[in-house]
Amino acid sequence: MSTSSEAPVSPAASSPREWRTIPNLLSFARLIATPVLGWLILEHHTNVAAGLFGAMGVTDYFDGYIARRTNTVTDLGTTLDPISDRVLAIVAGITMMFAHILPLWLGIPVLIRDLVLSVAFLGLARRGFGKPKVRRVGKTATFALLCAMPALVLGHGLRPLGLALFVIGGVLYYVAGYRYWQDVRTFLAHQRRPFGA
Repeated sequence: MSTSSEAPVSPAASSPREWRTIPNLLSFARLIATPVLGWLILEHHTNVAAGLFGAMGVTDYFDGYIARRTNTVTDLGTTLDPISDRVLAIVAGITMMFAHILPLWLGIPVLIRDLVLSVAFLGLARRGFGKPKVRRVGKTATFALLCAMPALVLGHGLRPLGLALFVIGGVLYYVAGYRYWQDVRTFLAHQRRPFGA
């Protein structure tokens, strides 16, 4: 959950109860709803899928807002929120390509970026890299993609808008990826040893 627009809020220390906060429950709900969304897309239940997309987008906004306003930012939440976003984008992208809703030339580059960064950050975590910084460009890219996807699912007159938003989101996705790469280079330079050492 990003805190870039307000004074930083330090995540609370992990505890067995921290998953019970409303923001974390909203993030868990998105994860649980993601496979349902994928099934709806594959079965071409476009109206229901678009409605679920919208509901998931609302929870994505409110989990961060509520956490900041109620001072319930937790270590679990700062991990769970971006993971739920990534899982949603990957599952929706794959199922939309299988359903011939999303062109392969648009969907595959976005999926490759997600997979490469996920593998890289898992490897870097073993070296103490920690959590990637939440950047405005990354949040904007995710917002554009998650607006584009329901427009593409509904199709018809909304398809050109969905395609345009997806292109914008995809470009910003790679801009954010480059910023992450700069963070990684700085981290590795401080360690003064190559990534595979």
